[in-house]
Amino acid sequence: MEVMIRRAVACDYEAVQAFYDQLADDLEKEPYHPCWRKGVYPDEAYLRGAIASGDLWLAEVQGRVAASMVVNAQANEGYLQGNWNTDARPGEYGVIHTLGVGTAYRRRGIGRQMILHALHLSAAAGCKAVRLDLIDHNLPAAPVYTRMGFCCCGSVRLFYDAVGWQTFHLFEYVL
Repeated sequence: MEVMIRRAVACDYEAVQAFYDQLADDLEKEPYHPCWRKGVYPDEAYLRGAIASGDLWLAEVQGRVAASMVVNAQANEGYLQGNWNTDARPGEYGVIHTLGVGTAYRRRGIGRQMILHALHLSAAAGCKAVRLDLIDHNLPAAPVYTRMGFCCCGSVRLFYDAVGWQTFHLFEYVL
């Protein structure tokens, strides 16, 4: 199975939104999920903004979206509470957001390829680390990150419009 990872462009919006909508529906049926809801998060404004800024990446298999993520330097203010392994200040680390792998493409290494791509992008940008947060409802994703060398750097309460105040677990990969 050949996977192509590329930056999303404006004409990809419909496919990207359809991907996240389907993924939100699929994940809602599972006991552990990231609390994504169709029409709420990731929503049109978020996805169009990430595409326009060049931060949204796609993994495609035979021309179909198999996975998607946003990689940028934007972090929730609560990241200042993390017990990070690096002294990286805002702008000195990359952040992975909304990494999702389509249900039909799970356990095929696509998520790992996306994470490696995020690490490469951040290293090329001169970052000291890559960080992310996992909502408490999505802890089964944690082993994926720890197997790849991320360390858990504490749990904090963060506020996001889509879910309100929730407990999130912070992870960091030192570059």
